[in-house]
Amino acid sequence: FSKFCLEKLKEIRGAKKSCALIHRTHSIMEYFRCHFRGGKFRKTQHEMNDRKDRWITAQIVLFFLISECHTQQEWRVPDPPENVRSKADAESVTLWWEPPASINEILVRGYTISYGIGTPSRRVIIEGAYTNAFTVNGLKPNTTYVFALTAYNEAEGEDSEKVLLTATTKLPKKFDDRLFQLQTPSNVHAKAISPNAIEVRWTDPNVDFENDNSVEAASRKRIYVIQYGIHQSEKHERLTAQVRQAVLGGLQPGTEYEIAVKVVMPDGAESAWSIRELVRTPNKSPSPLWPKSFDERCHFEDPSICGFTSDENAPLIWMRSQAGANAYLPNSVLGTPGGHYMTLQSTSSPHENYGRLISKSFKFNNGSHLCISLWIYVKDESRGVMTIRLHKENDQKHALTVFFAQLNKLRKESWELLLLNVRAPDVPFQLSFEVRKIGNEHFWIAIDDIDILSGRCPKEAIAVSRGTASFSERKIISSQSQHVLAS
Repeated sequence: FSKFCLEKLKEIRGAKKSCALIHRTHSIMEYFRCHFRGGKFRKTQHEMNDRKDRWITAQIVLFFLISECHTQQEWRVPDPPENVRSKADAESVTLWWEPPASINEILVRGYTISYGIGTPSRRVIIEGAYTNAFTVNGLKPNTTYVFALTAYNEAEGEDSEKVLLTATTKLPKKFDDRLFQLQTPSNVHAKAISPNAIEVRWTDPNVDFENDNSVEAASRKRIYVIQYGIHQSEKHERLTAQVRQAVLGGLQPGTEYEIAVKVVMPDGAESAWSIRELVRTPNKSPSPLWPKSFDERCHFEDPSICGFTSDENAPLIWMRSQAGANAYLPNSVLGTPGGHYMTLQSTSSPHENYGRLISKSFKFNNGSHLCISLWIYVKDESRGVMTIRLHKENDQKHALTVFFAQLNKLRKESWELLLLNVRAPDVPFQLSFEVRKIGNEHFWIAIDDIDILSGRCPKEAIAVSRGTASFSERKIISSQSQHVLAS
């Protein structure tokens, strides 16, 4: 402070050489006393007036310098920024703000911006009290982000109270164009096939878009979302499919349901909902006129996770996670946050090398085949093997392997649909989903929407043989599961 103020005082004309020694000591008050009271001045009226003018000037300068240097304190954290606003583009959000009203009293060294999907998990530090804008890049299109803005200094606690706001990124322009091009599914027909199930079929009038007919894994194809619920109720369920038909199970007998369908492209563009189709399930009948169908679905939305359990003998534990809850967790199969799925992650311990998810017991009494459908998500750099087995109830020793794949051969960072045709066992059975790491490598995998339906899958099943462990070879697995389970 002394050095700064003395530099300013040098600008006051007429400084006396007799005060130079005191000047070098950097004692302001002594310098003032010497310069304005103890200095030698000629006793002319002109000099007396000049001395008076310099004294008044020095007092004014000193007052403003002390105000300038001492008004900003750092004894507490700053107040939060004010008038915060935002503007979103497809992959970025720009924030503007004004400094705290108390910036002239409480020192502000800069600002922090935290952001994320659902919760602000990433943090950016911005230096400079008068910086009032920042652009966050690399965001996902058509996604809602939460932002938290604070001012900071070096007082205990550092950050001010958070200013919270949300912003939704836009769809890229080509996606906006796509929205107007996509037509809603048409010819939606629904019929009750039992008191508890409805079959839905529809037509997709959309022409093939770019990349939609490429030979890729199923996750790169368009999907259909079927929304259904009791007519005129506020609660609706959703089901996804990659073919133009679906069976809605677990319904109430003698109840009218409304059903609508929309198409979602691989890039996230989607059509509007189709016109609602209304259909009533019949009342229960004691006569065996309805075919005995098998329909088990688990989307892991209920905390009970449909009776699935993580094998207590396995060192790694399958966990129920919320889609998009933080930056590390991917969105749901629909590409949106919310919803739940099961995840398994390896650790650095060589002894914690695998985890196993086991279904509840199922009993199938009709037909010769089952279709097992599920979605899987594998993160980059995952190494290990995934095995799906079908075994007799509480008897894993005599399990039949229906799927085997190396994780590094699967598509990464996107949801992939897996369809498996298996011979239907005639005894109670269970499914197990095991992921095992290789050596010191690590993995992260999620599974969702496990459906077990009677009959064959509606399209060629995706499976991986032990020899190739690649999706490039598509093979229908039709092992003699009945014989294995009965032995």
